[in-house]
Amino acid sequence: MPQDEPGLTGDDEALSAWETGAGDTPDVPPHSKLAALKSRFDNHADVCALRDALNAAMNDGAAPVPVTVAVQPGLLALLAHVERIDSARADRAEASPSAVLAQAINNYLENLLHTLVADPTSHPHFAELWNSLCADANAPELAVPTDENPEPATPADGGPF
Repeated sequence: MPQDEPGLTGDDEALSAWETGAGDTPDVPPHSKLAALKSRFDNHADVCALRDALNAAMNDGAAPVPVTVAVQPGLLALLAHVERIDSARADRAEASPSAVLAQAINNYLENLLHTLVADPTSHPHFAELWNSLCADANAPELAVPTDENPEPATPADGGPF
């Protein structure tokens, strides 16, 4: 590996190699069936409808509309309790439970929007659609992993609970 300066070791040598392009490898050529599969996927009616819904959501400048959400009273009391703690820690005014719920729902919907824009196959319906196109094209190696039977969540290693 060439060195710009004598005596470089460890991280400096790796950085120098990276900066000069040593060890630069070309991108792996795409799968021969990938472009055709992407085109079929992008032109599927369900994906076109999703794209229209995503575009409408991203470009919606309208004022928020009120919705009614049914919540168990105990959960609403828990939400209010946690908001009292959070607002006191942040030295800010306490938000109403409806404002906290509205923000939580908005955050969920924004995350859904961004996730589906970035990777429609993150939704099971579109993952199944993509995988069926891959199967039809005899390209199972391009299928996205799906987990029909997810493992139960386990607590983080080293956590106190």
